[in-house]
Amino acid sequence: MSDYKATLKDGRAIFIPAWPVDVALENLSLAGKQLGTENIINISSLNIPAVIVAVMGAEDPKQSAGLIKHFLCTVRMDGEKILPETINKMFSGDLSAVAELFAHVIHSQYASFFESGLAKANSQDS
Repeated sequence: MSDYKATLKDGRAIFIPAWPVDVALENLSLAGKQLGTENIINISSLNIPAVIVAVMGAEDPKQSAGLIKHFLCTVRMDGEKILPETINKMFSGDLSAVAELFAHVIHSQYASFFESGLAKANSQDS
């Protein structure tokens, strides 16, 4: 895994450092439990509607919101680190940017893991 750079749809540059293996595995487990494994796999391909489905279907909204906030606070946007004390002000009225940014975090940390065939969404076979 390497550090990740991208540009959001609104033109803001983002930088997401690669997580250490133990952190990445713990966060993957938490994300799967909070938002659903299939949703996380889908989100890893920068599928923003999958973020919306995952959030809306979360069994524990407070824990899921905390997880997303935790993930977003690993990002630097336009050179500034997103902080727990500034996140609400930064994204007030802009949930679409939150969803897009969360998708980038999942993509940056796990896309190659899922693409390697180590995990796949459940098949639709009966």
